[in-house]
Amino acid sequence: HFNYIGRRGELEIETDDGERLSGRGVGRHLIDDWDLDLDEDRARPDLFATNRRAAPKLVHKLIFSMPAGTPPKKVLAAVRDFAREEFGLQHRYAMVLHTDEPHPHVHVVVKAVSEAGVRLNIHKATLRQWRHEFARHLREHGVEANATERSVRGQSRAPKLDSIFRAAQRGESTHMTARVRE
Repeated sequence: HFNYIGRRGELEIETDDGERLSGRGVGRHLIDDWDLDLDEDRARPDLFATNRRAAPKLVHKLIFSMPAGTPPKKVLAAVRDFAREEFGLQHRYAMVLHTDEPHPHVHVVVKAVSEAGVRLNIHKATLRQWRHEFARHLREHGVEANATERSVRGQSRAPKLDSIFRAAQRGESTHMTARVRE
C-alpha cells in the first residue's frame, strides 16, 4: 500500500514525526521503522477480532477527500492537523496528498497497534466523529466544510444485486436501460 500511495517513489510520503520520504524502498523503510513484524503481531491472540476469522490488520487505510476546486494544500494541512490530534504520540501514521484526480485527497496509513500495544478499533461512530473533526480542521484553514452524511445530502448508494453487478461487468446488463425506459 505504501508503494501505491507513494506512486512507487514518485510522491513524497510524510510521516508522523515530520519526516518526508520519497524514492523506491520507502514502503520497506516504513515497515521496518514501524516494527511491523507480521508473524509476531499476527500471532498475538489479543489483537484478533472477536470472530477470529481473519488475521488482525496491521495498518488501517484512510482517505480524506474534498470536492474539485478545494485547495489541495489546505486539505493536506487539515489532514496533518487531524492526524496529529487524533493519532499523535499513540499510533504511527504516514500520509500522501494525491492531486491526480479533480478532487484532492489524502491517503493516511495508521499503524493499528499503538507503541504501547493498544489496538485501534474503528467503528461507525468513530468514522462519524472523524468526519466532524476533519471538517473542523478544514474550517480552521479557511475551507468551508460540513460533515453531513450522504443520507442528509440526499445521496444514497443502494447496493446492486450481485446478478445485476456481474451482468454490468460483462456488458450484458439490461437493468439500467429498463430503469431509464421506466
